Amino acid sequence: MRVLLWHGWLLEGTGSNVYTAQVAEELAAQGHEVVLLCQEPHPERHPWIDAVGTVDAKRVSDLTPNAAPAHAGRCVLLRPDIGSLLPVFVLDDYEGFLVKRFVDLSDVELDWYLRCNVEALRVAAAWQRTEAVIAGHAVPGGVVAKRAMGPGLYVTSIHGSDLEFAIRPQMRYRKLASEGLQAAAAVAGPSQDVLARCVELVSGIERLVQVVHPGVDTNQFCPRPAREALMDLATRLQADPDTERGRPSSLDEEVRRISESRDGAALEALARAYDQTVPDPDAAERLRAMSVRNGPIVGYFGKLIPQKGVELLLAALTRSIRRPSALVVGFGLERERLAALVLALRSGDNQTIEWLLETSSPPIRRSDLGGVPLTSNVAFTGRLDHGYAPDALAAMDVLVVPSILSEAFGMVAAEGAASGALPLVARHSGLAEVAAALEGLVGQPGLLSFEPGPAGIHHLAAGIDRLLGIPVPERQLIRDTIRAFLAEEWSWRRTAGQLLDLARTPVPS
Repeated sequence: MRVLLWHGWLLEGTGSNVYTAQVAEELAAQGHEVVLLCQEPHPERHPWIDAVGTVDAKRVSDLTPNAAPAHAGRCVLLRPDIGSLLPVFVLDDYEGFLVKRFVDLSDVELDWYLRCNVEALRVAAAWQRTEAVIAGHAVPGGVVAKRAMGPGLYVTSIHGSDLEFAIRPQMRYRKLASEGLQAAAAVAGPSQDVLARCVELVSGIERLVQVVHPGVDTNQFCPRPAREALMDLATRLQADPDTERGRPSSLDEEVRRISESRDGAALEALARAYDQTVPDPDAAERLRAMSVRNGPIVGYFGKLIPQKGVELLLAALTRSIRRPSALVVGFGLERERLAALVLALRSGDNQTIEWLLETSSPPIRRSDLGGVPLTSNVAFTGRLDHGYAPDALAAMDVLVVPSILSEAFGMVAAEGAASGALPLVARHSGLAEVAAALEGLVGQPGLLSFEPGPAGIHHLAAGIDRLLGIPVPERQLIRDTIRAFLAEEWSWRRTAGQLLDLARTPVPS
């Protein structure tokens, strides 16, 4: 079947990026002819992509071979010509683009962006003779597909960031979401929660919504001894030339100085002084040091932005009686605030701790902390792309997802569980559905989740200690049970197949 996927951004770094990449790869593996529209600048990092080109309002360019994948189908990546402006939901640096939040776009900028993508999708679909279109996000994917293809000729896949960072705050995006979703053949979402939030904001789509869980590749994400995973990851990072552009450890002194001057803006500016898209130059050294320590490892994997709640994990470390090491994998403009908090917690600098906690989002009280100075080792790595993720997650005993944002699903929790890291997620939104499914599977309600809110740090610390206190044989049984479920029920083959079935089968009126 000839399938076209529209995604406005990259293929690494965020949940929707990874989701799109995995669905495209799986569809090509199943023998379909896939055209993928996105702005990925490094297709060479994705050997399942056969060829690369561009597309504008007039034509598809000549294609450049990318790889010779061993799959039955074919995947061509086309980059729509949208100019230099790339709208996003949450600010990050994007190579080659001027980045601006959707809510900050002028009407002229928004109209231009939509028109460029509509024309590109229309031209690409005619070139491919597309039979099925799957567009990501209620906005802009839904409205782009509707204007390019017409009503009933596409499926829209909801990811959640579009709801919370564009549609909820601004009426113009609600109108665009209504236009795109009401005309879709189906509206797929990873959880009942995110679909309910979508229906709340966009009326008239109740009959179109369908839960389609994301997947996890249990061949790629699998358990390994922690020390072996850490050492292998360190060896690979040591050989990665891109790390030279990452955050140097010498920046810690500047972080201390800025913290003493209480300049939050300068901390954020410092995060722009290096390449956020690559691992730290010293990450390999930190991982090797962690590999020789005795004791458990808890971890975080994701964006370093206030909405993800990483400060809650750092605060919970001060209350954990088991004093685990912490592995923090990720990138974002919150990195230097988090580094400042770790430095202050280690030194017992109460004044700096209180300043950082007061200006955190949400604010954390000094009384929520336990023992300071912090004795747990905390290692940052910078951004590790999806190819590094299996080793990083396999090194963790517990993977914490402390997000304070309403999440669509929490795909990283499933990837962590497949890798042998017991997930511990905040009990809200789509995360609660993930936890409930896995807790029901092992017959232990509340085991893999914690109650957020005013006492969230206490609950998170108790959850960490609870999971680390499970005897090894019981912990292994829990891991094996969850992993078998993931391989059967939450696979990318199943995800891609369900999306394609929705695109093939019109919803009855």
